[in-house]
Amino acid sequence: MIEIVSELLVYLGGAFWAGRLVLLFIAPDKKPSLGALDGLALFALISIVIGTSLPLGRVFVYFRHELDLPVRDALRASLFDVRIGHSFLIVYFSVLMATIILCIKRLVFTKRWLLVGLTIPLFLGITGTSHAAAKHGVPGLMLQAGHFSLMALWIGVVFVVGWGARDFKNWSSFLRWFSPLAQVLFVGVVVTGFFLMRPSIPISEYRNVWNLPYGQALLLKHLLLIPLLGYAFINGTLVKRRFQKTEPFDPRLGLRFESVMIFGVFLASATLSNLEQPVLPLIEAETLLWSNGLVLALGISSVFLLVFTYQKRLPLVLGCLFSLLGVSLLYIGLVYTL
Repeated sequence: MIEIVSELLVYLGGAFWAGRLVLLFIAPDKKPSLGALDGLALFALISIVIGTSLPLGRVFVYFRHELDLPVRDALRASLFDVRIGHSFLIVYFSVLMATIILCIKRLVFTKRWLLVGLTIPLFLGITGTSHAAAKHGVPGLMLQAGHFSLMALWIGVVFVVGWGARDFKNWSSFLRWFSPLAQVLFVGVVVTGFFLMRPSIPISEYRNVWNLPYGQALLLKHLLLIPLLGYAFINGTLVKRRFQKTEPFDPRLGLRFESVMIFGVFLASATLSNLEQPVLPLIEAETLLWSNGLVLALGISSVFLLVFTYQKRLPLVLGCLFSLLGVSLLYIGLVYTL
């Protein structure tokens, strides 16, 4: 459980930090009113440090109690003798320098570029303990860091604007640059995710792995992307059309419900990171029955009700519930009725 909480803190902190960083480069007339948000940036950095330190505590306990090392030696071994300690030190010193820069009131233009420079080692430190980095060295680390960075940039803007915007002034101008950027980042996330998954689970084994906890978490993560795409379509396309009709409404709610789906993806990803990857080859899964098809059809229709509820001006919370129902039915149809 601690490992999952650790991953969630890192994902949330990384996303809020990246989102705040992107918005530093956007002119005031191309985004809603956000304020300074330095407190949010500090919260994100603290969340990252806490998230990366929790697994380190387990390593320290191992050296202290299992190997019976003195406290000083156990701490030194935890920080300097294992990969997780190296990654934590990179994260810690990157966060320390970023915090100092945030507290400097001058250097407004230079400040944001310094923060970008510090974000590179920060994200490399975060992804330094991933499965890809452990198995494939530097190439795996770079691929995982790229995947994490693309995810954080896209989702971070959704989080910061959805929960931090004081109003929805300049929303159309905001969508004009964010919608295409989000599409590019999403494609990048999918492509890098595919190459991260491919060495451990080839496409030919994808269905067979659903019999294992790792595969079930992976499937749930992928299924949650379906309603996430639905919300992206609503917030990026339908909202823009609605603004053209000068119809009064608050578009921030759409981003907030989208963040609920994102949190579900984060939870599945955190669970996935703490499960053992399957050993190939796997036992072949059985053929889908007609009952599976019925459940799958109900699941797909429930997901599409998300867009329907928005078009009919129904409460967005109803669309969120339909989405979760659809994902649940799809999951049951693919896993539990085999």
